[in-house]
Amino acid sequence: MGVSRKSAQAKRGPAVTEAIKADPGPVISLEQEGVDKVDDLRRWLTGEEDSLLSWLNEEEGRGGTEAIPQSSGGMGEEAVDSRERMERYDRDLADLKAALIEEMRRGRPADEPVDESPQVLAAKVREILESNSAMRAEAERLRQTNLDMRKEFDTAMSSLPKDQMGLIKKQIELAERESALQTKMRETRLNEGNGDSVGASSVSELEERFQAELRQKELEFREKEKDYKAKVEYLAEELKRKSLEEQQKEDELKFAKMNSTDASKEMEQKLRDVQIKEKKLALMEEEIAKLKIEVRERDDELRKIKEVVGYKEQELLRREEDLDYREKLMSSERRKLDEARREATNVDEVNLKKRLEELKTEVQRKEEELIAKEKFLNAKMEELRLREQGVIEDEIQRREEERAIEYNVAKVKTGSSRLDDLLLGGIPFGSNVLIHGPPFIGKEIMIAQFVSEGLKKGVPCIWVITDKTPKDIREEMRGIISGYEEYERLGLVKYIDSYSRSMGEAADDPHAIYIDEPTDHDAIMEATDRVAKEFKEKHKYYRLAFRSVSTIIAYSDPNTAFRFLNPFCGRRKRDGAVSMYVIEKGMHGEQEIQMLGSIMDGMVDFKLDQLKTYFSVQGICDVQSRSYIRYTVGKHGLSIGSFSLDHIR
Repeated sequence: MGVSRKSAQAKRGPAVTEAIKADPGPVISLEQEGVDKVDDLRRWLTGEEDSLLSWLNEEEGRGGTEAIPQSSGGMGEEAVDSRERMERYDRDLADLKAALIEEMRRGRPADEPVDESPQVLAAKVREILESNSAMRAEAERLRQTNLDMRKEFDTAMSSLPKDQMGLIKKQIELAERESALQTKMRETRLNEGNGDSVGASSVSELEERFQAELRQKELEFREKEKDYKAKVEYLAEELKRKSLEEQQKEDELKFAKMNSTDASKEMEQKLRDVQIKEKKLALMEEEIAKLKIEVRERDDELRKIKEVVGYKEQELLRREEDLDYREKLMSSERRKLDEARREATNVDEVNLKKRLEELKTEVQRKEEELIAKEKFLNAKMEELRLREQGVIEDEIQRREEERAIEYNVAKVKTGSSRLDDLLLGGIPFGSNVLIHGPPFIGKEIMIAQFVSEGLKKGVPCIWVITDKTPKDIREEMRGIISGYEEYERLGLVKYIDSYSRSMGEAADDPHAIYIDEPTDHDAIMEATDRVAKEFKEKHKYYRLAFRSVSTIIAYSDPNTAFRFLNPFCGRRKRDGAVSMYVIEKGMHGEQEIQMLGSIMDGMVDFKLDQLKTYFSVQGICDVQSRSYIRYTVGKHGLSIGSFSLDHIR
């Protein structure tokens, strides 16, 4: 309240006390009058509006508490109790008046006087009572609206599933409990302000219990929400499926009700719709293919740019090395000069400076000569590279006729004219050939000749390597074919490398697709199919070299290798490719060789007898001789002896 209880007692308490002391006779009547006033105040607080107004009217008629009659005489215990109760009643009434005056003073300037007459106070009380009555009426209206809304809510809830209805009820119950707790907290704070304090420990316990219950309800709500989301997704899928089934049944019913003519027309219309959709799909596939080609072209351009950047970086490194060398040379010359200066102290300083200037001039001249030579060498290297590239492209165009002959006779050249003669023209398209022999006997040279022959004609090659790196293959091919790197830059060579990563190498060859392990057969198959598809889009066929099958068997087992190679060879045959597979002699039993040979079209078997090397062609095609033929191996290829005379013998 605006005015404290002590100040109100100071204003009115003494008058009442003196009156009781002066005349103790009417104490009983004063007590009864105070009780009546307090009862009136209680009835007003509980909603009986006229009680306080009647009291205020009585106060106005009597002219205030100062009208209490005074008399002299002693007081007994009852008079003292009555006096204390009257003082308490007076304090309560004084507090009420002080509150009304403070309410009227609110919003006015501090120095503006306030009329404290009973008439004004009665008018203020009437205003408060009218506001209270209006608020009760509004509360009753809101209560009735709440009841109506609850009825509507219960009606709507009855149509929901039980689980969802229970969840909503839990949410409402949680909100009501939260509202009740907030109301109790406000009442607790109000009681504390009026002197009726509640223990901090009980409020804290109530808050903790509410927070724990709130967290538990939140967890339950989240679990329910997850369940409902899953159910909604399931019901959506089920609804979609049912809709499709219903549409299908409607179409069937529609066709069943039609006559044959209408049904035929409807079927023709649906067939036309399907054909239109197929055409759109085909156009989209063509667009996707064009986009893929564009992406590949951009990748090629990016690769070329990276190569140029690589060359520039190498050139920068060379220049840095040259600068380091020149710096070292200058330091050496400076040391020599210092030594000469110390040894010849009697030499004229002018001559030394002149000598230093001459040395600087000489060094600068040599630097300019080195730069000029470097530019000349770079230009020559670039000229040679372009010339070699032009020669290779000219050779590919020039051998277009040889490729056409291969297509006509359906056989490919092996790179060795003697071997082609033995095979009566070469190896047929779609052949898978097993190259079987001991190490270091020439198997790899035969495959290198086979690959280089195709590259010279512009036929691409796929290397599937399990025991070598692309760098090793590149070094071997340099001795067989000139300008092998140019064929790589032309996009005619791709490596499926399952060896480098398994050995821990971090090399990143732009022409290689890396596989983590040789046992990852699915990845090898997928990468080979992808490269083969790219080659088939631009070329009629390609050549494949597999080095080596022995590694595949060593990392797994013959049965697993057979299950991998069987579809692998079948897909190469389907593409019309010519493939060679290396397998080491002595590492596998005869049964394993026969099992692998069953999925091949033939085999070239190498052997060593009394330090002499021989090979024999088994299967593949018709040959002039299937006897073992002697040959010698060199760095640049195989030299095959006479097989006709051997055949005659």
